[in-house]
Amino acid sequence: MAASSAACSSAGSLKRSDDHQQKPPSIPIDTLVNHLLVAKRSLSSMNHVLRANELATSARLSHQEALLLGAQTAFVRNSMLDQVTILTRVRGSLQCTYEWGKRDFKKLVKAMDEVDTELTGTMDMLRDTQVQSTLQPSDRKGLTLLDFVDETSVHDMREAMKRSIQDLQGIQVSFDGDLLRFETDIRNLRKTLSAAPLPAMDEDTQPATVSLLLQMEDHSATMASLLASLTTHFDMCVTAIRTTEGAAALARRRVAEGTQSQGSEEVSISGVIAEQESHMSDLEPKTADDQAEMLKVVVQDAKEVDDVVFEIQDHLANMEQEYTVVQKHLSRTKASYTSILESFTMLGEIGDRLGDYLAAEEDFKQRWELEKEAVFGKLEEMREMRKFYEGYASAHGSLVLEVERRRAVDERVQSIWRKAQESVDKILEADRASRETFRQDVGEYLPTDLWAGIQGPARKWTVVQITDDESAAASVDRTPAQGSAIADGASKVTLN
Repeated sequence: MAASSAACSSAGSLKRSDDHQQKPPSIPIDTLVNHLLVAKRSLSSMNHVLRANELATSARLSHQEALLLGAQTAFVRNSMLDQVTILTRVRGSLQCTYEWGKRDFKKLVKAMDEVDTELTGTMDMLRDTQVQSTLQPSDRKGLTLLDFVDETSVHDMREAMKRSIQDLQGIQVSFDGDLLRFETDIRNLRKTLSAAPLPAMDEDTQPATVSLLLQMEDHSATMASLLASLTTHFDMCVTAIRTTEGAAALARRRVAEGTQSQGSEEVSISGVIAEQESHMSDLEPKTADDQAEMLKVVVQDAKEVDDVVFEIQDHLANMEQEYTVVQKHLSRTKASYTSILESFTMLGEIGDRLGDYLAAEEDFKQRWELEKEAVFGKLEEMREMRKFYEGYASAHGSLVLEVERRRAVDERVQSIWRKAQESVDKILEADRASRETFRQDVGEYLPTDLWAGIQGPARKWTVVQITDDESAAASVDRTPAQGSAIADGASKVTLN
């Protein structure tokens, strides 16, 4: 739209990308009034401009909020990733302790197997070693060294070792459960972080969002400029109506009719006309040429009013689309922020349980050391037991030699006593002959009551084996026994 020649310095025409000039025809008053009414309706585009300003302001605030939330989300996310790394290292340390326990358990089981194998070999040796027949009771034959051993202690020791193994396995299972729960916590935390949408903070998204904001600012500025052109066109229409004879009255009547049918009007034409009448407008034509030029501009601009209105609407539609993109970006950022807060809450819960996991490791070590010490004690008992049974088997061999030695001693003693008996018998035989000769020579001269033993038989001597109790009794009562033996004419020699 173009202004009149009198006001060309202060007003311009409606501007569009396809703006062109057309020569206006002569204008009837009715047509001029119609142009005024159309110009009046076009001013309703002011709502679009206000909406555009609202969208631009809201988009700018949304972008600022998205930047703030994105920065906070990125910071918390990076911090949480560091915490996950630390938790993973702690979990690895606990796993090392668990693996150490498994290796130590294998060593303990191997040591148990070795000691048990040695003890089993010793017991088998006792089972295979027959007791010498001379040592066995007459009513029991085929006895082995194992028959004189109480195997209950061996079985009890093996059962105790089995219980120790079960206790060690129970300690491992308990600690393994804690490790599994810790691993599950870390895995769930990682899954939550992976599922959380990333904040749109990359190098491609930010320039695109800023570009949208700049475009919306351009749209808003363009719409304001177009609205200013529509306002200028309306003012020129009012001036043309006011300066054209009879046009003002017709315009008021047409406006009144429209107001009755459509309701209250946003812009009062009568008010604008009255205001221009009281205050000289810059658009006021000074001469008839100015009036003709103004009417020409009004006619030209009237052809472009609808296009300008459509262009404003098109700019607003573009802004609505761009605003939707900005809001989606903000929504994604908020979703990412909310998700990262949920993950942070989960991290806090894991942190509360971390002390329990560390305490479980310490408890595992303490219980393991106590049980291992008990196992070492049982292993030492099994070694002592095996050592005792091996000593028992070795003592059996010494017992056989001792029995043989004592038998040889008995045989030597018996041989000596047999020889002594033979010598005694010879002496006694000589004594008997001497007694008989004495009795024949002088017996008839001696009275029998002179010596009671004058006619008594010779003493008899015999050697017998007695027990330890009989030997002790004989040593205590030897004198009376000897007196009795003399009285009986016999003596006993004990063989210990």
